[in-house]
Amino acid sequence: MLRTVFLPAAVCAAICLAGLAAHAQPTEDEIAAARLTYIDGDHAAALEVLMPAAEAGDANAQNIVADAYDKGNGLAQDTEKALEWWEKSAAQDFERALHNLGQHYASSDPVKSASYYERAVALGYDHSMVNLGRLYEKGQLGEGPDLERAAELYEQAVDLGNALAMNNLGRLYVIEDGLGQDYPYALDLFYSAAEAGSVRGLSNLGAMYANGYGVTYDPMAAIALYRMAAEQGNSQAAVNLAYWLIEWDFGWTNPAEGWAWCQIGIEQAEPDDLAGYEADCAYLADFVDEAAMAAAEEIKPGLLR
Repeated sequence: MLRTVFLPAAVCAAICLAGLAAHAQPTEDEIAAARLTYIDGDHAAALEVLMPAAEAGDANAQNIVADAYDKGNGLAQDTEKALEWWEKSAAQDFERALHNLGQHYASSDPVKSASYYERAVALGYDHSMVNLGRLYEKGQLGEGPDLERAAELYEQAVDLGNALAMNNLGRLYVIEDGLGQDYPYALDLFYSAAEAGSVRGLSNLGAMYANGYGVTYDPMAAIALYRMAAEQGNSQAAVNLAYWLIEWDFGWTNPAEGWAWCQIGIEQAEPDDLAGYEADCAYLADFVDEAAMAAAEEIKPGLLR
């Protein structure tokens, strides 16, 4: 005989709610899709998926929710909440959260920043290798720069294909106060960075040709490489190109275009580089007349890709 079992209302409600909660919890594919939605800028739609996933303990979602609070993307900006969510994600050894915490403390507390980067490095996260290397290179973790430790970290990241590490490591083998000049090795690193799509790699290659470091001195190659990098937004390349177009008399000088590039370099400069670029352009201004400066304003919008 068929038995019909009637569950108490409270038990039924608990089971039903548990079923609904399990169904509502986003899947990994839904979280991955929401992450892309967030990156594309539709923060509100993404957070409809990511917030419940974060609350359910998903480390990836927690990291993105932290970013949303940090930047005010779809949520009221709240640094304390951002840190709370990053810490929850980092507690699960989610490398991007560890990296983000390292970035957050890099200026205010380099030692604390390094502790997060070290954990991410141990997990094989190449971007943290680069950032930790920069802290050692800049002497923010001891009595002075530790270029050997910086190079070790850059080399680890280079082995993982990180183009920024290629540029940073190559620079250490070019500058006078680096690890000893090794132009062929630096050139190889810059080529690898450029092949990987690094605009900075193009600019660094231009500098090698401009100075004849590891290659035959070739102004035409230098200008071409600087132009390629400048057109893609590299401020250092823009200022370097300005020097060639304004100051050097090889038959292809163009003060108006050079001045336009100098202004672009200033406009796109990182805060740490701005004063240097302003000084460069102040020097070059002595070689540019008012007509060329006026013409520069007209041609400047068409120079970037």
